[in-house]
Amino acid sequence: MALGLTSLTACGTTQSGLRTVYYQVPGTTVEQINEQITRRGPQNGHAIGTTETRMTPRVKALRENGNCRIDSAEVALDLIVTLPQWSELNRAEPRTRSAFERLGAHVEWHEQQHVEISQRYAKKIETALAEMPAQKNCREAMNKARAKFKQLFEEHNRAQEAFDEAERRAIEKRLRALGLIG
Repeated sequence: MALGLTSLTACGTTQSGLRTVYYQVPGTTVEQINEQITRRGPQNGHAIGTTETRMTPRVKALRENGNCRIDSAEVALDLIVTLPQWSELNRAEPRTRSAFERLGAHVEWHEQQHVEISQRYAKKIETALAEMPAQKNCREAMNKARAKFKQLFEEHNRAQEAFDEAERRAIEKRLRALGLIG
């Protein structure tokens, strides 16, 4: 999982996107495939799959009755999921092919959970920003909105890390069961 934080920008239309990119993993044996994941995988081969999250809040403040309140808040959510693409599994032994197909399915599921966590937090941030109380002036309202965004984005990062920690144990158990690690 890779996370990015951007600053508040002027109000605009939310543009969210999800893009999946694949890296090629050649090989027909467990050893060859593991070597290629280490060589070609995300985070310098320290991960099999990743989800990069970028959230950009777009906030509009409105002066009203001597105060300033957040009139609208949207979060543009851009996600890039990186997954392995087994390029020679059709030539591998059936047991090896089956193991890596199952592993690939699990990695895809795992990264989808990161996507869903990010989507939930984008909505949570939009709601929290829109519900902020009015301030004396718009500068103060925007400063408080920035602080709230930062707080919730950090909470989002902790939620992602907690998911990874819980899943790390499950993935290692699965890899051992598949005979992919000792």
